[in-house]
Amino acid sequence: MNLLSPLSGLYRLGDTLNKKNVKPRTIANAKVISVGNITTGGTGKTPAVMYFASLLQKHDYNVGILSRGYGGSMVRSGGIISDGQSIFVTPEESGDEPYLLASSLQGVPVAVGHKRYLSAEKMQEQFGTNLFILDDGFQHYPLYRDADIVLIDATNPFGNGHLLPRGILRELPEALRRSEIIILTKTDQASPADLETVETTLKEISRHEMIFSSVHKPVGFVGLPADYSVPLSARKMLKLDLIKNKTVWALSAIGSHRSFERSLVSLGAKAVESISFRDHHLYNEKDIENILRRIPRDAMVITTEKDYVKLNRFAEQLSVIKNFFALQIRFSVSRNEVLLREGLKARILAGKEYDPSRF
Repeated sequence: MNLLSPLSGLYRLGDTLNKKNVKPRTIANAKVISVGNITTGGTGKTPAVMYFASLLQKHDYNVGILSRGYGGSMVRSGGIISDGQSIFVTPEESGDEPYLLASSLQGVPVAVGHKRYLSAEKMQEQFGTNLFILDDGFQHYPLYRDADIVLIDATNPFGNGHLLPRGILRELPEALRRSEIIILTKTDQASPADLETVETTLKEISRHEMIFSSVHKPVGFVGLPADYSVPLSARKMLKLDLIKNKTVWALSAIGSHRSFERSLVSLGAKAVESISFRDHHLYNEKDIENILRRIPRDAMVITTEKDYVKLNRFAEQLSVIKNFFALQIRFSVSRNEVLLREGLKARILAGKEYDPSRF
């Protein structure tokens, strides 16, 4: 027997008790949707949250984002980190993903904290928010939602099939039955045969008639580290052929560094050297020293948008590397997007009564 099996059993017991003992609360005069997953990291959730926030904002909803703020110092205290125009905190306080969301979405306030109901109350009071997006909310049982959107990595849907810590599953795949929408991500990195197998499996497990497909589409590069004061969304974007036939260094602290590397290769990079850290890692002075020790000054370095916001405070040290860029990625539904959009809007408009069986 695997030594981690008993711990996975305890994890499952704890999750089951949590579901049974927590009664989800509803937010008056507001709708709630979650964008989450059943595995740890790597599904491309942050760009998907941006996509849905922008989509719903266009349909006259007053949208706000509720995040736990993993990796930030405000997880316990909580608070509003952005009013949709200005950001009030640092990435170290908010966590990298909420900060990136706040810096990328105009007119969408963002709050962090593990007590998301309290964050929602504050946001509703200050901004009149009437639609909340739970960032990474599929396992956040204290807050009821009108729709659960679950992302599944097409290249690694269930890991080794075991719960944490033996595997990467937060819940068993059967939990997908309480979702309304399932979206396969990174479908451009999987073979047609594998995609068909995964889709068939997901339909059988979830009992959904349709599984949606998506890609995380590279749209361009922005130069770093000069003038970090300019928001990422306002910086001049460089074409994707910037790295064609070049050797590049991939620097990241994300859930799926290999996927990031594959993206650079698909854009024409001749070779990729890697420096990676665990997901949500907060860079410190020693990290920067080690990075600068390893990377030649004339090298081409590519990082992610999430890492961009954390590297900001080291701009002066990193300025010795002249070819330093962040790859901008956007979530794109590659099949049946109209059905996805209209189905989600219909679900939100219809609403539904509180149903304890969903948990």
